[in-house]
Amino acid sequence: MADYRKDVARLKKPENITEAMYASGPYTLMRAFERDKTVNRLIKGGDEVVPLIERELKRGGMRLDEITRSCYAYILGHVDLDAAARILKPLFVRAMKRPDPFFIHFAARALRLKNRLPVKPMDPLHSRAELLETLDIIQR
Repeated sequence: MADYRKDVARLKKPENITEAMYASGPYTLMRAFERDKTVNRLIKGGDEVVPLIERELKRGGMRLDEITRSCYAYILGHVDLDAAARILKPLFVRAMKRPDPFFIHFAARALRLKNRLPVKPMDPLHSRAELLETLDIIQR
């Protein structure tokens, strides 16, 4: 698990994520995550990485860089949807008050999948209506 701790900490600096700093939107950021070795190693780590990411999100919350938060949401969404929904729900609610260009989309994807709402297979971008629908459903 020690390696996973280092990997999770490494992602706190978005410049450590291959090509993430060049992302112009959620789709290009997702592609950067798909290509990053650290991100893929953490996804393969499965349940072992969930508490590590949860700890970072609880400590840093909305103060973390939005690319880092997006990356954590991306990993959680691939590893454990139940945990992802539980961990991301309060952050998503806060983020929707002042939406950013990345995190809300990655968090919404995990929350929508957990709540069996439609998502596009290869595109994390959600319309404003879809984001509001997600917010409404998780707040019920």
